Parts: sequence; structure tokens; C-alpha cells
Amino acid sequence: MKRYINNFPTKLNGIDFKTLENSKYSIYGLSEELNLIYVNPAWIHFAQENGGNDTLLENLPLGSSVIKTFYGETIKNFYTKNFMKVLETGKPWRHEYECSSLNKFRQFHQETYPLKNGTGLIVINTITINSPMKDKGRNSLKASGNRYLNDTNFITQCSNCRCTQRVKEPDVWDWVPEWVENMPENSSHSICPICFDYYWKV
Repeated sequence: MKRYINNFPTKLNGIDFKTLENSKYSIYGLSEELNLIYVNPAWIHFAQENGGNDTLLENLPLGSSVIKTFYGETIKNFYTKNFMKVLETGKPWRHEYECSSLNKFRQFHQETYPLKNGTGLIVINTITINSPMKDKGRNSLKASGNRYLNDTNFITQCSNCRCTQRVKEPDVWDWVPEWVENMPENSSHSICPICFDYYWKV
């Protein structure tokens, strides 16, 4: 499985390639066009733990736009703006986000560094909270078409906390474990108001 473009180690200019390779943190590299040019072993391991398989890099091959992997226009625009700002200013960018699983509440600290020669970015994701979801106090509700399906037969899930928006009470977002474990094909993505204010508001 090829994890980096041929000349990636030469682009690092001051960053030790072995450090990235041996890190327990999920790390990926991006080109100036925000295309994937590197993933470390920990990135592969994290993806596999969360439903990815050995064909992961076939579905997201090197050279793919990383922006296309984010759900919802709000998050796509957020990452595009901030990644490009790092490239333009040469200053690192730090960000917190949630990436919970069915049974675990997980919060991550993300640091994005510009490569010193200006040819891309290194993105490091460090888990800061990893606790049982039951300790979070999120009330679980069952999947219900009547409660969550909109007029176009889609559900709307928060890209950050993965709660689902109620149709008749759009300000209410519920934890629906069935749809966290297996996201339906008829899902669209947005950001719930609390996540937007806490994680994404600029």
C-alpha cells in the first residue's frame, strides 16, 4: 500500500520523516492544492479501527482532494479557508474538533504546519478526550423516519457531533446510535448550532 508520493521525504525540509512515520498520532500531508500526498501508519490504523479496510487508499488515493472527504459545505469551506491561510502566511493553525464513535466520545486537537519550502502542509491529529459515550450524558433515541426524514427523504446529521436533526423541531439534534454506527445512504450533513458556535465559528 503506497502511503506517500515519491518525492515526499524531500519536501519536508527540516521535519524528520522517521518522526512522522513513528508517531502514534494520525498524520497526513497535503500539496499546495490540498491534495493528499502522505499518510502515516497511525492514520491507516485509525481509519481501520473506524470502519476503513485494506482498500482505503484505493477509495482515497494519493492525489485526491482532502476537502472532498469532509461532510457538508460549512466544514469544506472552513477547512479550505484555514488550510489556504497556513499556506499563504506560513503560520501554523490549531483547531479542536469532535470525532466520536458509537461508544466513545472523542475530541481531537489538530495542528496544521506549513512545509518550510512552501510546497504543502503537515496535519497532525492528537486525541485529547477518549471516554465512554455513556459518561457524556447524551440521551439515545431510536431511528425514526417520522422524526428525522425531511421532505426529500433525507436525514441531516451534524458533521461534528454526529447527532441528527429533528424535522419538526429543527433546533433539536438527537444522538441516534443506529445512524452513528451505520450512516444511511440518504444522509446529508450540516453543523448543529452548538457545534458551530463551539468548534467552527470564526
